[in-house]
Amino acid sequence: MMKEEDLKSVIMTIAGRPFPVKVDYDESFYVKDLEQEINAKIMDYQKTYPTRDKLDCVIMTLLSYTFDLRKGPTSVEQEEVTQKLQTIIEVLNDTDFN
Repeated sequence: MMKEEDLKSVIMTIAGRPFPVKVDYDESFYVKDLEQEINAKIMDYQKTYPTRDKLDCVIMTLLSYTFDLRKGPTSVEQEEVTQKLQTIIEVLNDTDFN
């Protein structure tokens, strides 16, 4: 298990909202790529479903990654999807929907 002092806090902006995320050294190299990928997927859903609000598009992104995870990917793919899901869940947990 990673020690707290081995983690660094970075800000990820998902769906226009900043979220602090603690990452280890290896994860820090792909945080921005992950952020861009998640936001691109959200924007794709916004274009495809223009009558849906942003939260709906975030949830559709979460569902998409969840289904990808359940399909039984390789261990490398599973690790990537798990990280993406973890980030999206953190975003949803920190979002005030009122």
